[in-house]
Amino acid sequence: MRFMKKAAATVAAISLALSLTSCGTDVSWAAKIGKDTTVPIGLYIYTQAVNFRTNAQSGLLTTSSKLDEQTIKVSDSDKNATEYLDTEALKTVKAYTGACILAKEMEQELTEDEIAAAESSAKKEYETDKEVYEKNGIAQSSITEYYKNLTLQNKLFNAIYGKDGTEPVTDKELKQYIKDNYATISYIQQYYYKDDGSMMSDTEKAKIKKQYEKIKKQAESGKIKFADKCKEFQENATSYKSGSTKYTCAWNAADEDGQKVLSLKEGQLTFLETDSAIVLLQKQKIDYNDAGIKTYRDSILIQYKYNDFVKDLIAKAESDKSVSFNQAAFDKFGSATRDFSNLSIPSNYSYY
Repeated sequence: MRFMKKAAATVAAISLALSLTSCGTDVSWAAKIGKDTTVPIGLYIYTQAVNFRTNAQSGLLTTSSKLDEQTIKVSDSDKNATEYLDTEALKTVKAYTGACILAKEMEQELTEDEIAAAESSAKKEYETDKEVYEKNGIAQSSITEYYKNLTLQNKLFNAIYGKDGTEPVTDKELKQYIKDNYATISYIQQYYYKDDGSMMSDTEKAKIKKQYEKIKKQAESGKIKFADKCKEFQENATSYKSGSTKYTCAWNAADEDGQKVLSLKEGQLTFLETDSAIVLLQKQKIDYNDAGIKTYRDSILIQYKYNDFVKDLIAKAESDKSVSFNQAAFDKFGSATRDFSNLSIPSNYSYY
């Protein structure tokens, strides 16, 4: 029996190897840097899976429909889901390649502990959805490369933008970033679910909304202090109902809700609503300490500079003459040909 299992595994491995060679074209790699560094195509496919899971968790993609029949909103325009996933996966391959080049220039490399941590994370990730990954041509080694390069990028990022980096970002710059992208609010919120977990009827939703509209009018007229109402909700919070007298977080100005909150003046109230929840909030004076400018400086720095950093890595990979990208592999393993419908998707009920 053991022999049969081992033989079956060998046949599966040979079949996968053959599938990675199409009409004499080697599609097992995504990119190469000269003759020394090869980026596996599994990294490209794994990134598709990562972005699929993230967007499915947020409700932007679904496992019940084919990918090429879905769209996802990017910068206020609808984009085909497969095109989006493939574009993001290619960016990851290029950023990986750029990071390898930059690491050599800056003489940065991973420690044994960092490599071991990446291998451990990859093993755990692989075992969680092993069947899906095997079906889609993603090896555990490709996931390891993903985590190793992510760690390498973080090291490079800190070596450039950290306090002791070559281009350090000052606290003054970070404060301005927080002012432009963060908001401190007081809020009350209600999910449109009953205690038994079932969805409220339209009539019940309308009743909740009417109550919130009344609270908004009373707060705006000065009949009640909104902070008192938030405290009341906070003290009597349930799974579907909560509040906070002070909550500070980043808001995406490109997002409709984020734009609405960031454009408020201090003291102004507004509603945010989805199909499953309603929120009434009041904008407060920005609290830099609550935003974590000291405690969470590193993560705020990443929010501020990381997108630009990745763009620089991509540009470096694209401009380096020693780099080649395997378009035949990208064409063969586009997300339209993959099946991520059985990936484990964590639940995400929190509005904030």
